[in-house]
Amino acid sequence: MFKKFIFILFLFFFVFQSEDLYPFSTKAKSALLIDFDSNQILFSKDKNAKIFPASMSKLMTLYILFDALDKGIVSFEDKFPVSMNAYQREGSTIYAELGTEISVENLIRGIVVSSGNDACVIVAESLSGSEEIFAEQMNLYAKEMGLLGTNYANSSGLHDDEHYSTVQDLSILAKKLIIDFPDYYNFFSDKSFTWNNITQYNRNNILRSDIGVDGLKTGYTSSSGFGIIVSSNKDDKRLIGVVTGLDSVEERTSEITRLINYGYRGFKRYLIFSDNQIIDYAKVWNGRKDILPMVIYDDQELLLDIPGRRGLRIEYSFKEPIIAPVNKGDVIGEALIIIPNRENVLLPLYAGEDVSKVNFFTGFIQSLDYFLYRDG
Repeated sequence: MFKKFIFILFLFFFVFQSEDLYPFSTKAKSALLIDFDSNQILFSKDKNAKIFPASMSKLMTLYILFDALDKGIVSFEDKFPVSMNAYQREGSTIYAELGTEISVENLIRGIVVSSGNDACVIVAESLSGSEEIFAEQMNLYAKEMGLLGTNYANSSGLHDDEHYSTVQDLSILAKKLIIDFPDYYNFFSDKSFTWNNITQYNRNNILRSDIGVDGLKTGYTSSSGFGIIVSSNKDDKRLIGVVTGLDSVEERTSEITRLINYGYRGFKRYLIFSDNQIIDYAKVWNGRKDILPMVIYDDQELLLDIPGRRGLRIEYSFKEPIIAPVNKGDVIGEALIIIPNRENVLLPLYAGEDVSKVNFFTGFIQSLDYFLYRDG
């Protein structure tokens, strides 16, 4: 039997602009905004819908290359050959010359800044022997990351009906890339790259803007429309935003800027629970103590907008009977934080202390009491 309790958390209101009261909307076909630290979703629109990620796929190619660097399989100074397949690859290019070699460091810059499809093929062939085998490796990495709506058919994101993802999966990949390879993340803030005497500028045109964007990747094909995934760090808060399916560069720039601004202007961080905070007490049977404190571990903070602050409520429940012995730290229940028009947040409730078991005779008497209590 589950026992459930509900309480409403009242939070102080702060001065806000009138537009903060209105729900956010976007022209993007799919969009997602998350708080980096808590993984809390601040806005979503069709986050699990199938999309064609175009050049945003290159984040996985870069992830695999960064992983090879981190493991010492390759170095920045290693040079990879330019094959005919890479030389002839259509779409965005770094203008790699057939028969030459390019260093790993320059290939990274060519992928990040110039979005070079040829650079992706060079990396794929050099690491895996062929782009087809590399795509299989991309899918293995995707599976390990839990990217359930993603399948890769090539290294660059050129359109293929079997090459798809979701904005949810893109955000997971971007966050993992930032966490796993912080030493390489600075590549994403490069504004230009020169190769073969040709200088190209980063297609992420809001880099180092007043909204704090410091990466990651744009994407476009005629089938996908214009999309972008960015990470922004401002006011001690990092956000990841994704928009896809837009009609122009200008519309893409406008919508991602609006989305990130919404994350900074519309939300304030609140402490919901403190580390080791006692939520309530639960009855324990067959134990040397009759009651057991239920606690939350770690400070639990949430970003909340005006409607969220007004309507937030918390339900917590535990399964009866709780029978000794109980060890401190055992999961004995859960707290469900319900936020209007947003995804709920589920937290475990832990036993706040040890409760040892009583002797057989006392336990027998308490068991009789429990059955009378339950039936009553």
